[in-house]
Amino acid sequence: MAKTLQLQFEAANGKNITISVDEPKESLTSEEIQTGMDAIVSSNVFHVGGVPLAQGTNAKVIERNVTTII
Repeated sequence: MAKTLQLQFEAANGKNITISVDEPKESLTSEEIQTGMDAIVSSNVFHVGGVPLAQGTNAKVIERNVTTII
């Protein structure tokens, strides 16, 4: 089963961006994820159309089954 951690942010102009992390550590807590999202926002590294991220809005783990046929 493949897992992805999806971190959703809102930019200062109201647009949304999602950052996905494949195979996140199983033991992550909501506090650790929130701290990481806050660090991403405060680092000012990511921009949407030249506009910086303003806040983290939510995070979720997506699980999916992948079956390789060929």
